[in-house]
Amino acid sequence: MRRLVRLHPGDQAEPGDLWDYSQDLLYTEIQGPLLAYLLPFCLEAWGQDVRGAQQGYGGFVEHFYSVLANRHIFDECLKPAQTAAAAEFMRQTILDEIDDQRGLAYQGNNARPYTWISAFTTYGVLLPDLGLLWREWWLLTTVGRAIAAVQYLSCLMYPESENPIFAPWTCDGGGGPPCLWEFAGYLYSHRWLDPNIDFMKTILNVDQVSEVLSRAAERLAGQPEHARASQVCADFPSRRATVESRCAELPRFLATTQQGTTLFEWST
Repeated sequence: MRRLVRLHPGDQAEPGDLWDYSQDLLYTEIQGPLLAYLLPFCLEAWGQDVRGAQQGYGGFVEHFYSVLANRHIFDECLKPAQTAAAAEFMRQTILDEIDDQRGLAYQGNNARPYTWISAFTTYGVLLPDLGLLWREWWLLTTVGRAIAAVQYLSCLMYPESENPIFAPWTCDGGGGPPCLWEFAGYLYSHRWLDPNIDFMKTILNVDQVSEVLSRAAERLAGQPEHARASQVCADFPSRRATVESRCAELPRFLATTQQGTTLFEWST
């Protein structure tokens, strides 16, 4: 704790110190002023983990998600302006990682898209404004955002063993398409917040998917990823029924706590 309170803006906290602090936040009384002081360092460590800049924070981040979800940090322990600043930082960090996406062919557990999709999905548990992040992403104003759209939407189109972007899972290397309803950390008794569920129901439908895929392929003209994105677009008409079914199923999955033996799988 002495080391943490001596940190200055721009300093990086030691992973072990943050892990210890996460346990205090989970299991002891939260001291508001101390939390306000240390939260920027916690968020910076989370951001380093999401961006792949620092591997040592992974253990802390798993528990940090539980802190943010279980202890109602955002709606009870912080002032509204502090919550708004934290939310903006988290949204922008995820968008920065989306902007840096390149490639539409992945194999194995360490593929980069898993990170942003996991952070994106988990954000829906923590804060009610996922729509702000989603709309910025689906404007497709960068090459990375177009690539990320194809990555994500391919998971709504193909059987796991037939996704042209994510090679099938293997027992040695893992992989396979990302799970669109799996949360990071230990959030087994959590679900998406209702405003995020309501937003997804309005934005995620077969016509929107078709339109965004088309725009993504156009945005990628002249890029190495254009041929694969065009292939996904060409496959869409034959996958339309699958997309329609999964667009209806995904909000239901995200609205259900994932405790114990609760297992979800696409019906098509």
